[in-house]
Amino acid sequence: MKRQCALSVSAKMRSLGLLLVMTGAVTGLSAERESSPATPAFAQNYLYSKYGWELFSNQSSVDKTAFSLARLEAFVPSARYRVRVLKRRRMDELVASDSGISPLFMGIGTHYAHVYVGSPPQRVSVIVDTGSHHTAFPCSGCKSCGHHTDPYFDPTKSKSLKWLECHECVASARCVQHKCQISQSYTEGSSWKAYQMRDVYYVGGETFESTPNSNLDASWLSTTFVFGCQTYETGLFRTQKADGIMGMSMHAQTLLPTMRAAGTVDHNVFALCFMYGGGIMAIGGVDRRIHKGPMRFTPLAKNSGWFTVRLTDIKLDGRSIDVPASVYASGKGTIVDSGTTDTYLPRRAAERFRQVWSEIMGPIPKYANTKLSYAPEAVAKFPTVTFVFENRVDVHVKPSAYVEQAGGKYIPRIYLSEAAGTVLGANFMQDHDIFFDAENRRIGFAQADCAYGQRTATYSGTAQARRDFANNRNWNNSGAVR
Repeated sequence: MKRQCALSVSAKMRSLGLLLVMTGAVTGLSAERESSPATPAFAQNYLYSKYGWELFSNQSSVDKTAFSLARLEAFVPSARYRVRVLKRRRMDELVASDSGISPLFMGIGTHYAHVYVGSPPQRVSVIVDTGSHHTAFPCSGCKSCGHHTDPYFDPTKSKSLKWLECHECVASARCVQHKCQISQSYTEGSSWKAYQMRDVYYVGGETFESTPNSNLDASWLSTTFVFGCQTYETGLFRTQKADGIMGMSMHAQTLLPTMRAAGTVDHNVFALCFMYGGGIMAIGGVDRRIHKGPMRFTPLAKNSGWFTVRLTDIKLDGRSIDVPASVYASGKGTIVDSGTTDTYLPRRAAERFRQVWSEIMGPIPKYANTKLSYAPEAVAKFPTVTFVFENRVDVHVKPSAYVEQAGGKYIPRIYLSEAAGTVLGANFMQDHDIFFDAENRRIGFAQADCAYGQRTATYSGTAQARRDFANNRNWNNSGAVR
């Protein structure tokens, strides 16, 4: 979780300069005021030197042991292996089964999912955050944790739970009192501490009974997963609506690589479809039934860490702001970050953005992230902001996604304040189904109806039916799937 903002909160919450400070050997992943998210040297050695070509290029199928969480930073096939994957799976469609599709809910400027943890399952709400890799939520006994959607998770009630011992610590945790402790702090004052544990975990519906896999083959999309049992939290973690956070970066300790390693899903992929008030999450594939047009793909710029893409241009109502692509790629690069409420452009793009805005909207009032007064005829002229990515992939963000109305005035929520690089937050994602495909190093975008309740598909009745979800696929050089 990073710049988490309600649509009516103060500027203080909208400008959380969040710097992730992790204890242990490896720094955590956060898309905020952190240095460049380069993969640690030891992880690069494991991914490229120890396994690289020897493992992937000489086998007809991938050995599942290659996905061991203790060995790989994340499974991202090399270019040579990736070509072979595409040829072998050319006619396979990455379509999510109904038991992998779950509703998302609206928090304080964020979207969250309900997950079910333990045996018997206890419901926990977690912010879905592609800009970090830790999953953690309050546990019973925490005296400083806030009031959230659910009672604190009680480890003593789960028959399947296991506390991690010091020799089992993962993801930068350190040994404290014979347990694996992990802590995370932010410069605006929020922080939390947690002990790592392992238990059965899956994403579900609002209630256990509303979750498809609660009735049929409940183990199919559940997996044994490591998460943090929070014993201490401060700042926004105490006041947020959701109980905790679920990091969804490309780090090997996140949910999808864990499920892929366990064989729970066939592919390390997921999709998020945000709308105001809720949305849809698809695990192991994408739900094309909600798409209003074709999905177009742009390649990832990095092999691990955040979902970083190459932004080449920004247009207001089709008018380019003429900022070099290198400006967007500076620092951490351009990151698609579901845990950040708003979108942040680099300061070096500010002058040209304001200039083109004024050409469309007029010189008064000047573009600013404050309450602005516009006449009704001017409101109708708010421009569509188009983000252009490598492969000529255009994502059109409408005013309803990035302009907040407050008491008859209007607040643009595209900030021009990032020191370097670009953060594409939840308002950029709104009304699009975004497909995070770590296996093929790409992200897909499609305009979509993100209302979970509008889905017309029915739940298939057997585990085998849910597995047999492959349809034909056609690839073309522009990255579109037809």
